[in-house]
Amino acid sequence: MGRISGIGTTHIPYLMNAPENLLTFRQHLCTFAERLEGRPFVDPPEAVAEMGDDPAAVAREHHQLHWDAFRALRRHIDEEKPDCILMIGDDQAQCFQANNLPPYAIYVGESVAATPFYMSRFPGDAEYVQETWGVSAEHTYDWPCDAELAIALRDGLIRDGFDIASSNDLNNERWSYGLGHAHANTQLFLHNEDGSIPIVPLFINCYGSELDIFSQLTGGDPPQTPFPRAPSSQRLYDMGLSIRRILEDWPGHVMVCPSSTWSHTWLTKRSGRMRMDLEGNIEKLKWFETGQAARMRDYDSPEIENNGDHELRNWIVAAGIMGDRPMETVWHRASWVSTGFRVFGIWR
Repeated sequence: MGRISGIGTTHIPYLMNAPENLLTFRQHLCTFAERLEGRPFVDPPEAVAEMGDDPAAVAREHHQLHWDAFRALRRHIDEEKPDCILMIGDDQAQCFQANNLPPYAIYVGESVAATPFYMSRFPGDAEYVQETWGVSAEHTYDWPCDAELAIALRDGLIRDGFDIASSNDLNNERWSYGLGHAHANTQLFLHNEDGSIPIVPLFINCYGSELDIFSQLTGGDPPQTPFPRAPSSQRLYDMGLSIRRILEDWPGHVMVCPSSTWSHTWLTKRSGRMRMDLEGNIEKLKWFETGQAARMRDYDSPEIENNGDHELRNWIVAAGIMGDRPMETVWHRASWVSTGFRVFGIWR
């Protein structure tokens, strides 16, 4: 019988940039929220209080706190010594675009290339990348994957009625960076950049029909036809149950890793994209901590989108895999300076 453990984390883009650039990145998102809402961005009282008189100092502190949390997860990984990490992330019009956007997909190649520092473009970022990871900002990794497990998951899910797509090449005519940021960032933040632990990337269409916002963010053309809806929470939870059955029969230790920020300020419709769903996220964190994450099965559209919780769909899959196993929270933070509710957790 296979062994299943888990960690939950975020793929926060800010840590790909030098600490002094976090506020610049934040301003880009605030400006984007203004464009989406058609009115000036106004920080909520919590953000004003958090940033105080020295927002740059707060940004540096939060940058460090996130790194501390990732180091705690890495220590746990070293203690657990998994054979593979099943990494669950969302694709934001990177590897999968309008011409091919499955509700979920799995990578089945024996290795995967990634050129992850394409967003590290501000002054000081190249030096930060060199200091943190020892490579240039143009570096391409080639990470080992557990293709045998990936194929077993794909085939098992199809047999269980989940018609999952698969791929062994993630580049396309508009995307040449290989593995997208949700997975590649997570690899780097967990300091698995040496590929010592093989991965299996699982992709979830977390944004569904709202995916065209990323075209607006990058200044691209909107899609000619609407993107398909995101899969339902019930479907994702049940897919997690199926994955659990497959992993229980797999001869090895697989660590499951959903990676996403929960509520984003600039995605939370009901607050005019200016305030994250703090209260709702605290409630859902308690569900995970008390072994009641199955309640996520009923948390679905339009509430997810209204609350800016699009990416929580990655965690809903993990909730199905983990069942009623309580999650131990390593660290969580409603970080107004980095515009999101972040959770770091462990399933033992």
